[in-house]
Amino acid sequence: MRWTLVFPFADDFPVISLEDVQAFEARNGLRLPTEYVDFLLTCRGSPPRLRNDEGEHRGALFPVDWGGKAAQSYGPEALLSLTFSLFEGKESTSPYRGGANLDDCMIWNEHLHPPGLLPIGTDPGNSLFLIGLEGDLTGKVFFLSTWSIPSPMSFEHIGLVASSFNEFLRSARPDEAS
Repeated sequence: MRWTLVFPFADDFPVISLEDVQAFEARNGLRLPTEYVDFLLTCRGSPPRLRNDEGEHRGALFPVDWGGKAAQSYGPEALLSLTFSLFEGKESTSPYRGGANLDDCMIWNEHLHPPGLLPIGTDPGNSLFLIGLEGDLTGKVFFLSTWSIPSPMSFEHIGLVASSFNEFLRSARPDEAS
Protein backbone atom coordinates (compact mmCIF):
# COMPACT_ATOMS: atom_id res chain seq x y z
CA MET A 1 0.00 0.00 0.00
CA ARG A 2 1.29 3.45 -0.91
CA TRP A 3 1.31 6.26 1.67
CA THR A 4 1.50 9.98 0.84
CA LEU A 5 2.52 12.78 3.19
CA VAL A 6 -0.32 15.29 3.56
CA PHE A 7 -1.16 18.27 5.76
CA PRO A 8 -4.93 17.91 6.33
CA PHE A 9 -5.11 20.57 9.06
CA ALA A 10 -3.25 23.35 7.22
CA ASP A 11 -6.46 25.34 6.71
CA ASP A 12 -6.97 25.35 10.51
CA PHE A 13 -3.71 27.29 10.91
CA PRO A 14 -3.38 31.00 10.08
CA VAL A 15 -1.74 32.00 6.82
CA ILE A 16 1.96 32.77 7.38
CA SER A 17 3.76 35.36 5.28
CA LEU A 18 7.47 35.94 4.79
CA GLU A 19 6.98 39.10 6.88
CA ASP A 20 5.63 36.95 9.75
CA VAL A 21 8.75 34.75 9.56
CA GLN A 22 11.06 37.76 9.47
CA ALA A 23 9.26 39.32 12.47
CA PHE A 24 9.65 36.04 14.40
CA GLU A 25 13.36 35.93 13.56
CA ALA A 26 13.82 39.57 14.65
CA ARG A 27 11.87 39.07 17.92
CA ASN A 28 13.97 36.07 18.85
CA GLY A 29 17.35 37.03 17.37
CA LEU A 30 17.68 33.96 15.17
CA ARG A 31 17.56 32.80 11.56
CA LEU A 32 15.38 29.88 10.49
CA PRO A 33 16.69 27.32 7.97
CA THR A 34 15.28 27.88 4.46
CA GLU A 35 13.55 24.48 4.20
CA TYR A 36 11.74 25.08 7.49
CA VAL A 37 10.68 28.57 6.35
CA ASP A 38 9.26 27.00 3.16
CA PHE A 39 7.27 24.56 5.32
CA LEU A 40 5.87 27.40 7.44
CA LEU A 41 4.86 29.35 4.34
CA THR A 42 3.31 26.45 2.40
CA CYS A 43 1.92 24.19 5.16
CA ARG A 44 1.45 26.91 7.81
CA GLY A 45 3.42 24.79 10.28
CA SER A 46 0.62 22.21 10.52
CA PRO A 47 1.35 18.61 11.51
CA PRO A 48 1.95 16.08 8.74
CA ARG A 49 -0.10 12.92 8.40
CA LEU A 50 0.14 10.01 5.99
CA ARG A 51 -2.77 9.03 3.73
CA ASN A 52 -3.04 5.76 1.87
CA ASP A 53 -4.68 5.01 -1.48
CA GLU A 54 -7.95 4.24 0.33
CA GLY A 55 -8.06 7.68 1.98
CA GLU A 56 -7.15 6.42 5.45
CA HIS A 57 -4.97 8.77 7.55
CA ARG A 58 -2.24 7.79 10.03
CA GLY A 59 0.11 9.71 12.29
CA ALA A 60 3.69 10.28 11.14
CA LEU A 61 6.50 8.26 12.75
CA PHE A 62 10.11 9.30 12.32
CA PRO A 63 13.34 7.30 12.81
CA VAL A 64 15.68 8.42 15.59
CA ASP A 65 19.40 7.61 15.54
CA TRP A 66 20.52 7.74 19.17
CA GLY A 67 24.15 6.93 18.36
CA GLY A 68 24.40 4.59 21.37
CA LYS A 69 23.26 7.21 23.90
CA ALA A 70 21.34 6.15 27.02
CA ALA A 71 18.25 7.92 25.66
CA GLN A 72 17.99 5.16 23.03
CA SER A 73 15.85 3.33 25.60
CA TYR A 74 13.08 5.63 24.30
CA GLY A 75 13.02 3.56 21.10
CA PRO A 76 14.08 3.76 17.44
CA GLU A 77 11.29 6.08 16.28
CA ALA A 78 9.07 8.91 17.49
CA LEU A 79 5.53 9.99 16.64
CA LEU A 80 5.02 13.66 15.79
CA SER A 81 1.67 14.65 17.30
CA LEU A 82 1.86 18.44 17.75
CA THR A 83 3.66 21.10 15.75
CA PHE A 84 4.53 24.68 16.61
CA SER A 85 3.69 27.52 14.25
CA LEU A 86 3.57 31.31 14.08
CA PHE A 87 0.43 32.69 15.72
CA GLU A 88 1.83 36.02 16.97
CA GLY A 89 -0.43 38.83 15.77
CA LYS A 90 -2.96 36.37 14.32
CA GLU A 91 -6.59 36.07 15.39
CA SER A 92 -6.08 32.47 16.49
CA THR A 93 -3.67 31.67 19.29
CA SER A 94 -3.92 27.91 18.78
CA PRO A 95 -6.04 25.94 16.35
CA TYR A 96 -7.75 22.89 17.73
CA ARG A 97 -5.94 20.51 15.37
CA GLY A 98 -2.62 20.12 17.15
CA GLY A 99 -0.79 23.41 16.98
CA ALA A 100 0.98 25.65 19.45
CA ASN A 101 2.63 29.06 19.25
CA LEU A 102 6.32 28.79 18.33
CA ASP A 103 7.18 31.93 20.32
CA ASP A 104 5.67 30.42 23.49
CA CYS A 105 7.29 27.02 22.94
CA MET A 106 10.73 28.61 22.73
CA ILE A 107 10.26 30.07 26.20
CA TRP A 108 8.59 27.04 27.77
CA ASN A 109 11.21 24.59 26.51
CA GLU A 110 14.45 26.62 26.62
CA HIS A 111 15.67 24.81 29.75
CA LEU A 112 15.20 21.39 28.11
CA HIS A 113 17.81 21.55 25.37
CA PRO A 114 21.23 22.98 24.55
CA PRO A 115 21.40 26.37 22.76
CA GLY A 116 21.24 26.45 18.97
CA LEU A 117 18.14 24.26 18.70
CA LEU A 118 14.53 25.35 18.17
CA PRO A 119 11.56 23.20 19.29
CA ILE A 120 9.26 22.59 16.31
CA GLY A 121 6.94 19.85 17.63
CA THR A 122 6.27 17.19 20.25
CA ASP A 123 5.38 13.54 20.55
CA PRO A 124 2.37 12.46 22.67
CA GLY A 125 4.57 12.46 25.82
CA ASN A 126 5.87 16.02 25.21
CA SER A 127 9.33 14.95 24.10
CA LEU A 128 10.54 17.48 21.52
CA PHE A 129 11.38 17.55 17.84
CA LEU A 130 14.02 20.28 17.30
CA ILE A 131 15.68 21.96 14.35
CA GLY A 132 19.27 23.19 14.41
CA LEU A 133 19.87 26.91 13.96
CA GLU A 134 23.63 27.34 14.32
CA GLY A 135 26.85 26.05 12.76
CA ASP A 136 26.98 22.36 11.90
CA LEU A 137 23.52 21.87 13.43
CA THR A 138 21.77 24.20 10.96
CA GLY A 139 18.78 22.57 9.31
CA LYS A 140 19.24 19.18 11.00
CA VAL A 141 16.25 17.72 12.83
CA PHE A 142 16.67 16.13 16.24
CA PHE A 143 14.51 14.38 18.81
CA LEU A 144 14.87 15.09 22.51
CA SER A 145 13.72 12.40 24.92
CA THR A 146 12.36 14.05 28.06
CA TRP A 147 12.76 10.67 29.78
CA SER A 148 16.54 10.98 29.86
CA ILE A 149 17.69 14.58 30.37
CA PRO A 150 21.21 14.90 31.79
CA SER A 151 22.36 17.60 34.16
CA PRO A 152 24.25 19.64 33.22
CA MET A 153 22.49 20.00 29.87
CA SER A 154 24.18 18.28 26.94
CA PHE A 155 23.44 16.46 23.70
CA GLU A 156 23.38 13.08 25.51
CA HIS A 157 19.56 12.97 25.43
CA ILE A 158 19.17 14.05 21.81
CA GLY A 159 19.03 11.75 18.78
CA LEU A 160 19.37 12.68 15.11
CA VAL A 161 16.25 12.31 12.98
CA ALA A 162 17.39 13.81 9.66
CA SER A 163 20.17 15.93 8.17
CA SER A 164 17.66 18.41 6.67
CA PHE A 165 14.03 19.40 7.15
CA ASN A 166 13.01 18.02 3.74
CA GLU A 167 14.74 14.72 4.55
CA PHE A 168 12.84 14.74 7.84
CA LEU A 169 9.49 14.98 6.02
CA ARG A 170 10.53 12.32 3.48
CA SER A 171 11.47 9.91 6.31
CA ALA A 172 7.93 9.81 7.74
CA ARG A 173 6.23 6.44 7.88
CA PRO A 174 2.67 5.66 8.97
CA ASP A 175 1.97 4.89 12.60
CA GLU A 176 0.28 1.49 12.48
CA ALA A 177 -1.19 2.04 15.97
CA SER A 178 -3.26 5.07 14.81
